[in-house]
Amino acid sequence: MTTAHRPTWAPARGGEEQGGLRLFVASRARSSKDAPAHLNLKFRGKGQAGSGDLDGKDLRAELEAKEREHLRKTKGVDFGEERKRDLALLEAATAPDEGGGAARTLIPRAQDADDADADGSDGSSSSDDDDDEDDEAELMAELERIRGERAAEAERRAAEEEARREKEKEEALRTGNPLLAIAGGGGASGSGGVDFGVKRRWDEDVVFKNTTRGEVKAARRFINDTVRSDFHRRFLERYIK
Repeated sequence: MTTAHRPTWAPARGGEEQGGLRLFVASRARSSKDAPAHLNLKFRGKGQAGSGDLDGKDLRAELEAKEREHLRKTKGVDFGEERKRDLALLEAATAPDEGGGAARTLIPRAQDADDADADGSDGSSSSDDDDDEDDEAELMAELERIRGERAAEAERRAAEEEARREKEKEEALRTGNPLLAIAGGGGASGSGGVDFGVKRRWDEDVVFKNTTRGEVKAARRFINDTVRSDFHRRFLERYIK
């Protein structure tokens, strides 16, 4: 980037001022861009979230109030009624009874759904338990019978597979040796014989296989005569005749 457009504060001097023997005072000229722009610090004013604005504020209470207002608008929950109900329960729990007894608790106890009819169903539960035990015994017996049948079926299949493998192994041993196959009868032309003929490839008699096998390649020669050269002769035979 060129600096020809910028001013020269210390231009070159010639003549008697040339050389490094004389001392020069630094120039007092200064560019406007080198001057400081901001000389005073800026402070937060009132209402700009300064330290003075946060003094004396209960941020937790404000957050809880905003949450209650949000839940009241979205879900219709009234925290005032809920707080009154909780205070009434606490006062009733801490106050003593009229007879001088201990304090009673009015907070409802969490009950299980099965406890509602626990007392009324004690008589019928014994008969139901007996029926359940009989059904369970029958189911276990049926399960054992099914397991036994499956085990027997698996053993039978394993025995059949083993017998089949042994039969295949014996057949392979009997017919695997070509000499034994010939001696066993039938010869090479019999039904159980072995064909010793060499199998031909599938591309043995194709048209384009080894097309240049029987051709005799002519030796290349160089003739320093354009008319009698081999290329000229081939050209004449191809295009002139």
